[in-house]
Amino acid sequence: PASDAEGWSVLMWGGASRAGSQRGSIATYLGRYLDTNGDGSGSRDATGNYSVTPEIFYIQPPSSQVYRIHRMIPSLVDANGLIADEYGNLGAPLTNGIQVRIQDDSGTLIDLTDTLPVQTNGDWAHLCHDVNLFDWGSGNDHVTARWTFANSGTELRLIGANNERLEVVLNDDFTGLLEHEFRVEGYIE
Repeated sequence: PASDAEGWSVLMWGGASRAGSQRGSIATYLGRYLDTNGDGSGSRDATGNYSVTPEIFYIQPPSSQVYRIHRMIPSLVDANGLIADEYGNLGAPLTNGIQVRIQDDSGTLIDLTDTLPVQTNGDWAHLCHDVNLFDWGSGNDHVTARWTFANSGTELRLIGANNERLEVVLNDDFTGLLEHEFRVEGYIE
């Protein structure tokens, strides 16, 4: 691994370097969509009807690894005309809403939505603060939010040996959305 004169690790991306935040070995970048299998092999398309049977999109490290999740980026695309008081352009708030949690085999360790599920486009702003609406005047609108966990105190730490996972629980009908995904970024310890 490359390091600077003070021994700080240097992360290399596309030939450019940037000082890392730890001494010693270089952390391995982690960038992946939450999916239905938790390991990157499942469906990441969250546009189904989950109103009868909830669907969980998640990420879980293998038992030999620990993931540090720096941020999550929820993203949706829908028909032009998105407003804050609906989810996507579905015409109303979600009935049950989206729950985000840290889970292990014994149950919920941390309810990141604090019992107030995301039911509208505007609700993402309550959790993430950084929400963007991309509206090009005609065509589809795109909403992204950037939920930087480190800005709330620390990154999320998922221990594979404990079967810990970051989950997004969907329990509504999302078939009216054109695209709906959840991307996480961080590193592997």
